[in-house]
Amino acid sequence: MTHRALLNWRGSRIAAGIPRYGSLLTLSGRRDGHLPRHLSHISTRGVSLSGDRRRNSGSGQSSYIKLRYPERTTRGQECQFGHFSTQATTAGQVSNEKEDEQDNPQNATTNKDGSSDQNIDSLRRLAEFSKPEHSYIAWSAATLLVTSSSTLILPTASGKVLDLILSGDPTVSPTLVAAGLFGLTAAAGAGVYARTLWLQQAGNTLVARLKGELYQTMLNQEVAYFDKTKTGDLMTRLSNDTSMIQSAVTTQAVAAMRAIVMSTGSAVMLFQTSTTLALVSLGTLPPLFLAARQVGQTLREKQRHVQDLHSHASSLAEEGLNGIRTVVQFGAQSLESKRYSEAASNAHDHAIATGRTQALFDGAVHVGANGAILTVLGYGGHLVQAGAITAGDLTGFLLYSLLMAGNVSSLSGTYAEVLKAVAAADRVWEILDRKPAMSSLSSRDNSLDSNRNFDRPLPVEFSNIHFAYPTRSEKSIVGPNFSLTVRPGEIMSIVGGSGSGKSTLASLLTRLYDIDAGSNDGNDGIKGAILVDNKDIRDWDANELRQSVIGIVSQEPWLLDGSIAENIRYGRPTASDEEVEEAARLANVMPFVQAFPNGLETQVGPRGTQLSGGQKQRVAIARLILKDPPVIILDEATSALDAQSEHLVKQAIDSVMKGRTVISIAHRLSTIRGSDRIAVLQDGQIAEVGTFDELAQKTDGAFRALMGRQLITTSG
Repeated sequence: MTHRALLNWRGSRIAAGIPRYGSLLTLSGRRDGHLPRHLSHISTRGVSLSGDRRRNSGSGQSSYIKLRYPERTTRGQECQFGHFSTQATTAGQVSNEKEDEQDNPQNATTNKDGSSDQNIDSLRRLAEFSKPEHSYIAWSAATLLVTSSSTLILPTASGKVLDLILSGDPTVSPTLVAAGLFGLTAAAGAGVYARTLWLQQAGNTLVARLKGELYQTMLNQEVAYFDKTKTGDLMTRLSNDTSMIQSAVTTQAVAAMRAIVMSTGSAVMLFQTSTTLALVSLGTLPPLFLAARQVGQTLREKQRHVQDLHSHASSLAEEGLNGIRTVVQFGAQSLESKRYSEAASNAHDHAIATGRTQALFDGAVHVGANGAILTVLGYGGHLVQAGAITAGDLTGFLLYSLLMAGNVSSLSGTYAEVLKAVAAADRVWEILDRKPAMSSLSSRDNSLDSNRNFDRPLPVEFSNIHFAYPTRSEKSIVGPNFSLTVRPGEIMSIVGGSGSGKSTLASLLTRLYDIDAGSNDGNDGIKGAILVDNKDIRDWDANELRQSVIGIVSQEPWLLDGSIAENIRYGRPTASDEEVEEAARLANVMPFVQAFPNGLETQVGPRGTQLSGGQKQRVAIARLILKDPPVIILDEATSALDAQSEHLVKQAIDSVMKGRTVISIAHRLSTIRGSDRIAVLQDGQIAEVGTFDELAQKTDGAFRALMGRQLITTSG
């Protein structure tokens, strides 16, 4: 549904409807055809809405912004809009005037921006997206016209044959006539084969391209997006929703085109046979189409809700399977099964309710269509008795009526399936239209110099920064005014208690998140920034920064489901086999690889489950060695290992740290003794910085307290 809001710039008021899940809010204003340059956000109980500013050219024309409310709400829950702000001085406030289209079907039907137009917009966009497949679809449509024409000939031909047979003409051979009609049918069958083949080609090609673009768009989103978006929901859109779209382009497109052509052709033939009978027969169609429009709006909303509930159930299942070891260790299989069953049952109940609406509509269509046929039979019989038409004419008319009734009934079912596809397409467009809050490319003029030398260690500086996770914006994790400098080639260890911000610094340095825009200026007036080689990382191409400048080994390294060699080559896809093997040797991978029959081609399994923790860490370090970055982050890389594994991994780490700037987030004393300096974090701030010996000698220092409690923890 769409809600319009009239924006009065001078009065700074907005009169708006109250949107629900999946709705669009349109803000329209008139100020010489302009909106403020930036609409930063509108919040609904803390939920941000993304917006798309559009401007019409010409003086005095309206401008508008459409915003989609992205989060799920309880059915019927009101969303109270708060303030929105701009970088200019204009500000507005929403006045809550309840205007619920869902509870007022008449308004929803007559609203030109209602569900029907949204359906058309979605189908139009799908048609636009499928342009590369239009040639296949065009050939299919042409073939459909030919095969449908041959089918439409049959009732007339059958009626004429019946009249000839009833006339008693001995020269007429029913067998020859039937054989001729069979030949026509066989030719039509060949056309059906070609049509289906072309449409399958179009559908499969389109959905492969759609999935590729959708997955690429997902990968391009900022990490904060995945913090608040369930993976199961994304996977449902990537699999189920795209499959529904494929069905719409292939199976449902064929059914819809055939039903429309056959129904239209049958109607034309009905009027050619008898105008009076045709008017009687078609009199039931207008009410059916009005009912279809009304039911369609309801079905689309219900189907969207059902798909969201299925996504939620999928998310729970994925969550349980990803954490299967913890589930088993806690004996929580029954609990997880119950959680999933309840979610699946909820989706099932709503799907059944949606099915009841569809069944009621289908039943009404069936009664209406067949009632028209029975009316024709009764009235047509009188016309035959009166000599107005022949028995053959009535037979042909009845066959056309049956043909039209069957296709109208088919069209109602197709309509429901198309509405499912439209709801699925809306969910897909929602992802494809989303612009990442953090671009991978620098938006500044002083972007990365491609001639910069990476064959030397680079300095790293955190200067007056502040950060809070978007999902926990009320609590600062780092800062305010946090500053720390790591010299070129220095090994800097960062220690601290749980939640002190250690791992957050690694996330900020690799630009998984941007520091808050409100990072305060320091006493010297310099705006907060993270600098690598004296350049703000926001001035770098983010992909260049991550691929060539900074490398990381985390506590739980991610391995893809492939060979050991493939996982090492992930650090530099163009590396030769010899370079991969050398990296494996330096990282102490070869000793355990040599025990495997397939060596480096051994498959590691999903998430590296075929390897031990120490083996996975050494593969991750080999990947880092192959990448060869000038700045390295070791995010508690040995915290989960036993003593023997830690020793082997530490040897590998020692080989990779030479000649590089290293930031080591650590919790064991054995891993920080060799550091040039140690920074101790407390509540997102630097408590003290110094060498191991300097800090250990401070009896009342924060580092000494950590040593005493052995509380240099693994999280944060």
